[in-house]
Amino acid sequence: MIKIERYKEINDEIIKSIKNTFNDLCENSLQEFILFLANAEYVKEYEGTKLSPYTIDYRLDIMKDTTRLEFLVAFLKSHYSFPCSIKKIKYDFYRMNLELMIYTHIWESKPYLKKLYRLSKLVNEKKYEWKCEIPDMSKHDFIRNVVRKNFENQKNDISEIIEKGFHTSLRNAFAHSEYGFDTMNGNNRIVLLNHKGKSWELKEISFDEWSERFVYSALLSYHLLNFSFKRKEIIKSKLSNKFTIKIPSIVEKEENIIYKESSDEFLFERNLK
Repeated sequence: MIKIERYKEINDEIIKSIKNTFNDLCENSLQEFILFLANAEYVKEYEGTKLSPYTIDYRLDIMKDTTRLEFLVAFLKSHYSFPCSIKKIKYDFYRMNLELMIYTHIWESKPYLKKLYRLSKLVNEKKYEWKCEIPDMSKHDFIRNVVRKNFENQKNDISEIIEKGFHTSLRNAFAHSEYGFDTMNGNNRIVLLNHKGKSWELKEISFDEWSERFVYSALLSYHLLNFSFKRKEIIKSKLSNKFTIKIPSIVEKEENIIYKESSDEFLFERNLK
């Protein structure tokens, strides 16, 4: 299905795209990029209370996505580590069913999509999105026409990576058990039984094509979150642990936040006095 050389090419392509994106934001939009690294969030439940809804180091989304991420990492290590004797991942219906499940969960994960969307907003507008709601329905339109389009507007390579990975026909087919593996008469394909004849839909996909879409999706999810978690390294490169951020309240104001390396957390400077 996919050879080790192609897997490495995709892996390198995704790493390069994310690194270039992060480096550009560090250089040209550091104040807003720090909010991305600091997991800044507008918490609606805090409205009307003594707590400010504008928070930093909001880790609930990370906790929500932990199970999916742990399974993804374990799966990649188990099935895509390419031991010395293995040069190509072969067809395996059991593994492909797991891949379809993982693929669907990647493109349904609200915490992951929030991260991807916020990065796309930074790239496109150089502005961090504090308030971020992922739609329950029509994720196809959101991913393609909002997230991917934001990257595409700035000719950012992540738009092509999303294009090569995401297709809602695959996500929906697995979610609704409307697919089948066809190896009759020399075929090696996944038949999508949710096809209704619309121009954008997939009717089928070869095992090789599926393998590439899965790898693009899995590695984008893994590397984006992994690089985001490595904020300690990025902050060290700035030679400071204090950053000024803007709070978009009724009257926009600036505040300082401090990064504590020992506990890997961001805190408002006012809370340390």
